[in-house]
Amino acid sequence: MRTDFTRRAGLAAAVLVLAVVTAACAPPTAPGPSVLPQPPGRGKVPGQAVAPSSGCVNASAPAVPTGTTTLSIPWQGGTRTAILNLPTGPATTPRPVLVSLHPFALGPDAWEAYSGLAAAAVARDFVVLTPLGSDPGPRWAVPGGLAGEADDVGFVNALLDHVEDRSCVDRNGEFAAGFSAGAAMAQALSCTVPWRLAGVAGSGGTNLTSLCPDAPGTDVLVLHGTADPIAPITGSTVVFAPPLDLPVSAVVATNAARSGCSPSPVVTQPYPSVTQETYPGCTGNRRVEYRKLLGAGHTWAGSSNPIIELVGGPTNTDFSATTAVLDFFDAHAAAAG
Repeated sequence: MRTDFTRRAGLAAAVLVLAVVTAACAPPTAPGPSVLPQPPGRGKVPGQAVAPSSGCVNASAPAVPTGTTTLSIPWQGGTRTAILNLPTGPATTPRPVLVSLHPFALGPDAWEAYSGLAAAAVARDFVVLTPLGSDPGPRWAVPGGLAGEADDVGFVNALLDHVEDRSCVDRNGEFAAGFSAGAAMAQALSCTVPWRLAGVAGSGGTNLTSLCPDAPGTDVLVLHGTADPIAPITGSTVVFAPPLDLPVSAVVATNAARSGCSPSPVVTQPYPSVTQETYPGCTGNRRVEYRKLLGAGHTWAGSSNPIIELVGGPTNTDFSATTAVLDFFDAHAAAAG
């Protein structure tokens, strides 16, 4: 009971901070995302169904412990951390990797308590990294979003390098997913390291980073509530959350164009409260999907929390965003054969 009270208090404080800072003056907007150079030996391996990491064969590398641990790595003259969840038992094949990205002001523990994303992914045999964002916040220094001294894109890549070198993972099966600012970060990673990530998913924030029409495509799943008051579906209107006036529809259309998909989606309604757009004809079996959550606010579907809903608005409870995201990533492996 005490743990639940503490958790709710932490969420309430985070929501309150978010409400206050949205009305404050914001620092400058960061430059937009651009594709980073691909280091030798990193990234996906085209034409290979499973591309094992060096940790699969490097017996001399220090092993990553199973279970839940805190991973610390040196970065930009200091130390950055992430929660690492590694399935127990030997890997029969190289495992996929998920980077789970928290929203503004909710650290990894509070984000996991809200979403259950890491636990659900580990149950599907994913290796999961839930990194802690940069200060002040914690937040993400998102390309095309708020400027900051931290190189959070580089930090996430360094975490993936660390796990690749010490555990047996599938380099063709690395993914990122997040909510709010974490969704912006996932979308930005799709723009900056498309050579590394097989797919990303974001809810309530993919329009909080600039477009990247010239970047190669990745699989992308976008979820967004039509009544989102924090990151409106028609575009942000507060200086704390740049870029301003970027509609989610433009983000989705750009992702579809990057992947060579038809500009005309197939529209279905899997639930009464959800309109889904699926873009056909994408290059290389890529997939771009958009779930428009009718009447939902700035919330993670299927994870109702009255404190978050106090500021974020209603939660869609017809489906679980956690399940939808993991199903989307699992389908990538199935499509790759």
